[in-house]
Order: sequence, then structure tokens, then C-alpha cells
Amino acid sequence: MLEKFCNSTFWNSSLLDSPEVDLPLCFEQTVLVWIPLGFLWLLAPWQLLHVYRSRTKRSTTTKLYLSKQVLVGFLLILAAIELALVLAEDSGQTTVPAIRYTNPSLYLATWLLVLVIQHSRRWCVQKDSWFLSLFWILSILCGTFQFQTLIRMLLQGSNYNLAYSCLFFICYAFQILILILSAFSEKDDSSNNPSLTASFLSRITFCWYDRLGG
Repeated sequence: MLEKFCNSTFWNSSLLDSPEVDLPLCFEQTVLVWIPLGFLWLLAPWQLLHVYRSRTKRSTTTKLYLSKQVLVGFLLILAAIELALVLAEDSGQTTVPAIRYTNPSLYLATWLLVLVIQHSRRWCVQKDSWFLSLFWILSILCGTFQFQTLIRMLLQGSNYNLAYSCLFFICYAFQILILILSAFSEKDDSSNNPSLTASFLSRITFCWYDRLGG
């Protein structure tokens, strides 16, 4: 079923025996894309409910918050561009695999959800969302396989969709930037406890503790 969905091989164990191991592109565009998206959508209702129950006075808008929102906004635009390119490519003469429609549509909905979640955190003392940080980490790790596959295909002179590859590389870079920004903590004047306002990455590495020593 997934091979028809991608119009390519979903899994071929012989690929793992080659000197340059690469997972099939269909596997990378389905399973490795849907795992982080599924993680986000499964936990999003619980996260929003938690924000609603523990909301406080809305905090001021910071440069860090705006930067993350702008980057996610760019991801939203890139997903829309990819979907528009697929619609333009599907002229009726060329058969476009269903996956080319599905993933941009899923990403459009996902980036909108991320914008909502990040905005809702303005009403929390702890502005950073641990599960958003995990989502970015998971998305980047899963995307590594497709990143190296596309790079290798381009170096080998493959005629695979160049526009799609460029969009993927840009989106991947934006996700890395967002993860880097997520490592920084947003200040909250309503709390003097650095452990409460520290980002998820700061908490698991105990970087917030350095502020106490300072």
C-alpha cells in the first residue's frame, strides 16, 4: 500500500548491505516524517489543556518568542509553496504520488498547531514547552536520514525533484534554528526562580543552576 502511496520502493533490506547505507526514500518520507508529527498531535491536546488550567497573566512579547514564531511562520509558508508546486506539477499528464500531497498538507496543519502552542505559552510562567523541544529533536533526528539521501542523490547527478530537495534543506535548517532558540530561556518578571523559567534543554543539562552561582 505504501509503495503505491509513494510510487517507489518502501523497504528493501538489500540496501542496508551496500557500502553506503541509505533507507528507501519512501520509508523516509512516510514513517520518519509521521513519527514526530504523530508525537506532536497526540500530546498537543494534553498540552493545551495544561496551559488552560495553569494559565496566569499574559507576559510581554520577547524577541525570543517573536523569533521562534517568525521561523515557524516561514515553515508554514514553505509548506504552502511545496503544496502549490505539487498542484502545478500535477497537470494531468504526470502522475504525482499521493505522498507529495499528504506531507505538505500535514505540515501546514502542524506548523499552525505549533504557532498556537507557542502563543498559548505566553500565559504560563514556564514559556518553554518540553514536548515541543522533544518534537524538534525527534523531527531533526528523523530528518537526518532524508537529508543524507537527498544530498547523495544530488551528488550522484540524480534527476530527483530539485525544488523539493531545496525546500527540504531550507525547512531542515529552520528546524535546527528553532531547536537552538529553544535552548534559551525567556525571562518572566513574575517569577524569580530560574528553575521555573528555564528552558527544557537548560533544565535537563542543569544550565539554569549556573545562574544561582552567578
